[in-house]
Amino acid sequence: MTHIREKAWTWGYVIPKSVEGPGDVPYVGVATQTGKSWCSLETAASYLGTPNVIFKNSMHDKNTLTDEYIEPIASSDKIICSLPFTALAETAKRVSALSLKHTNITGAIIDDFLEFHSAQKTIPPDTTRAVYEALRSENQSLRLYVVRYTWQDHTELLPHLPYFDVINLWVWVANLYDWQVKMNEFEIDKLKRLTGKPVVLGLFVHDYGRTDGPVPMDILELQFKTAVRLTDSGVIEGFFVLQSGWFDKEDHRLQAQWIKQYFDWLFNTRR
Repeated sequence: MTHIREKAWTWGYVIPKSVEGPGDVPYVGVATQTGKSWCSLETAASYLGTPNVIFKNSMHDKNTLTDEYIEPIASSDKIICSLPFTALAETAKRVSALSLKHTNITGAIIDDFLEFHSAQKTIPPDTTRAVYEALRSENQSLRLYVVRYTWQDHTELLPHLPYFDVINLWVWVANLYDWQVKMNEFEIDKLKRLTGKPVVLGLFVHDYGRTDGPVPMDILELQFKTAVRLTDSGVIEGFFVLQSGWFDKEDHRLQAQWIKQYFDWLFNTRR
């Protein structure tokens, strides 16, 4: 049996070691703009005890797929690389080639799939196919993940089904209702039956969709306990914790400390 630790991932940004002091990290500033953080992706993953990481630098600059950025996370069990909207297939091809050197790269992810906040446009199935073929061009084992939200119409995925492998499902606005009603066995099984794809859950630390502040503690705890229950029952493959850049913020300290304490208990009380 795979230990639940192996199904936990930290999502974030590597701050190059050449940067002295805090580094630039997207979406941790005022109104979720680029801000500064001391907490690099590998630091957050070590803090939480998660062996796997989602490498987001490449979403904003494909030129970060270099040893300078990969080296800090090279000891991770598994790495998923994000793809930029403006160069999806091109970057997917680079990830495929890089995975031959860094064999712990296991896939790539398209954030906000079919709902690009920056461009306000969708992508046609032919584009998804081109991305998928590029990702698998040099490594057939790589998986393509796509981000979806509970508010979206998942029938939009149907034309794209041959060209991705896993759905990464999120609740955009932190609220108890979605976590009690939409993130349950019945609803996720319905999504899996519709698409034939496995699901991993996304867990926010910051409430991007409503308050632009930390996720309230009652909702945060419900998120994590639900994700663990659904992982244990086999309904989902695991969960992603977003994102490393918030972990050093004083106003997110309680959230970060609770997650660490919860994972310490969860990971170290199971054989």
